[in-house]
Amino acid sequence: MTKKPSTNPETTKATKLPAKTTPSARAESKKTRLIKMLHKDDGSTITTISAALGWQPHTTRAAITGLRKTGHKVETAKPADGSSGLIYRIPLKPDARAKTGNDAEARQ
Repeated sequence: MTKKPSTNPETTKATKLPAKTTPSARAESKKTRLIKMLHKDDGSTITTISAALGWQPHTTRAAITGLRKTGHKVETAKPADGSSGLIYRIPLKPDARAKTGNDAEARQ
């Protein structure tokens, strides 16, 4: 029969773990990066998003569908140059766009 190892105060103290990273110190999430890519004026294609985020095309499409389900208005458009695929973008909200006209027109 083997003898149990003895314990002393030094071995029973909890070791101090490194502090958890705060959200501000954390790297930007892929969802946030996806939303930023879709907020561009010219939008982004599935191929561009997949390459930037390291996702498969079907994962990228599923993430865009998830954004739609959470309330983001994701628009699709055909490329102007006639290439294949679609361009996905989230338009800026009307209040975030550059204001045109004066405040009196906005109040009407």
